[in-house]
Amino acid sequence: MRLGKVTIVAVSMLLMTVTACAKPAPKSIPELADEVRQVQLSRVRSIDGGPGFSAYLYAYRSDGLKVHALVAVPDGAAPEGGFPVLVANHGHHPDPPKYGITADGKDWRPGDYYRRIPELFAAKGFLVVMPDYRGHNNSEGLEFTGGMLESRYYTADVLNLLAGLHSLQHANSGHVFMWGHSMGGEVTLRALVATDRVKGASMWSSVGGDIWDQAYYYSRYKEPSAFDSSETPKPAIDRLQDSVAALDGDFDYRESEPLLYLDRLITPVNIQHAVGDRSAAYKWSERLAKELLMHGKSYAFHSYPGEDHLFSGPMLEQAVDRDAAFFRELMK
Repeated sequence: MRLGKVTIVAVSMLLMTVTACAKPAPKSIPELADEVRQVQLSRVRSIDGGPGFSAYLYAYRSDGLKVHALVAVPDGAAPEGGFPVLVANHGHHPDPPKYGITADGKDWRPGDYYRRIPELFAAKGFLVVMPDYRGHNNSEGLEFTGGMLESRYYTADVLNLLAGLHSLQHANSGHVFMWGHSMGGEVTLRALVATDRVKGASMWSSVGGDIWDQAYYYSRYKEPSAFDSSETPKPAIDRLQDSVAALDGDFDYRESEPLLYLDRLITPVNIQHAVGDRSAAYKWSERLAKELLMHGKSYAFHSYPGEDHLFSGPMLEQAVDRDAAFFRELMK
């Protein structure tokens, strides 16, 4: 079949558009671990804090992108050496530019859903640093958000943030801890196997398994008892396959799966999960605990009744108390 000039031009323009929009493949865990980082955190402005803490917006560079982070500093004098630091990694946001925007439209990080996290941990004496991740709120890199691969890109943002903690006033960069919720738990675990800078970590209601486990689960989780077969549509798997096919460069998902690199882990982990959680399957935390046990790694596993994905009420207070005690023990 002969193609006219107009058709050829149109096809060429389409190919150029696809190439321009293609994202680089996520970095592997060995690449993340080997990268040399020189990062400076720069204060942008003060923002509204909360009970017992002042808050600031900081900026830093991650893979060439300008990314922001909330820094919550406890009120009162800092202890000798500075406040212990808690890097808090939030979960998936369905509309990343609106991350940190309250229900009434106010730009007030970390937003309504995670409001009590910096408040409660600051009350325990931790300086809380909560990264936007690329593409969230006004952080650059919207093209990296969404889809089944997003957490792999966000891990680089967290590791670059860690490299810049030395520039934070009143922060004890020798006592750095990490917290992750939902997708942020996966970000946390991947960061832990790529760095030795974190003394202890907590994972709440964490996404787990490998990426294909997740795609299968999220294709069915709204109706987990429904009939399934090889012919049944699986939209999350389709989206994952499309995302991988669109990458610029080779991608081996196994090279960014933290469960396959647990031999590198040196950080004790506190796991907390409600048994009825459907947003992130409880079985994922069970599997993580089993894998940590089999690898001879230090961990604790707390299970809660109910279906809470983000703990609330007395369970929220209890989970924070358990994390704070876990971290303080590691500071001795």
